[in-house]
Amino acid sequence: MKNKCSIIRDLLPLYAENMVSDDTAAFVAEHLKSCEACRKEYEQIKKPKPIQKSNDAAPLQKLSHKLKLKRIQTIALTAVFVIALLVSAFAVLGAPIYQPYSEGIVTIEELGDKGLTLTFDKNVTDFHYDIHDDPDDSSICICDIEAWTTLWDKWFSQGKENLSATVVSEGKPMYLFYIPNDTSENVCLAKYDPSAENQIEIDGETKGITTLPRLVLGYYLILATGVLGIMVIVWLLTRKKQTVRLWVERIGLYPVAYIVSHCIVSGINWTTYSISRDFSLIIFLSILLYSGLLLAHNIWYLKKEIKTVNRL
Repeated sequence: MKNKCSIIRDLLPLYAENMVSDDTAAFVAEHLKSCEACRKEYEQIKKPKPIQKSNDAAPLQKLSHKLKLKRIQTIALTAVFVIALLVSAFAVLGAPIYQPYSEGIVTIEELGDKGLTLTFDKNVTDFHYDIHDDPDDSSICICDIEAWTTLWDKWFSQGKENLSATVVSEGKPMYLFYIPNDTSENVCLAKYDPSAENQIEIDGETKGITTLPRLVLGYYLILATGVLGIMVIVWLLTRKKQTVRLWVERIGLYPVAYIVSHCIVSGINWTTYSISRDFSLIIFLSILLYSGLLLAHNIWYLKKEIKTVNRL
């Protein structure tokens, strides 16, 4: 009996696939009617087997994931560079073009004992004034006045009314200086004394004082160039260490972004009369460009990996 069951069990796989002769099939079927153990074995063979995932699909799934990631990063890269382009346009078109001193660029009128009214020439589209005590005599105020226009205003904002402002002296005599921001001497426009009979005394003379530009942007540019040089040296010395080299490339992209941002905002100048505006724009634009360069760097490496998978 045992020998017969052994023979039947050897035939069961062929019997289940209808690959035996009619006589053998009848012989096996007859045996299964009377042998519960062989019948269970046959039922086990006939059960559908779960389909196992082929390992051959793994490279294709990996390739599909990389292609999707590359597509997303390409869209993000486009968005970042569009924003960077808009910020660059704002930096260039909105950069102050300081107006040199000329007679009539600022008209000064009395406002009783409260202060003065400043009215600017039509070429002036923006201005700023700062009131502070005279460092040599705290009983006197100094009012520094700057006036400028921009490329945007020149091209798109013509025909506006003359700008004006009210300057309050707080009861102290006040000297009004025009700051041309072109390395020429500041011009004393007038002296205002609220207690005098003639409150405004027009001056129009220089006093030997020059407002110099700030040099800090040049220092930051030198620092960024130095860091970039160090990154290049480290990159050349780590040819066999791909992980280290990858991180050096990623870090080294920021000084590149900063240098490009400096050139966009300030050109090749190392000096500026509007440090807060220029430095803020450089930092903001450099972060945008750095994000874009990182995305471009990742996309480039993804392309290399995709090519490698395709070759396999």
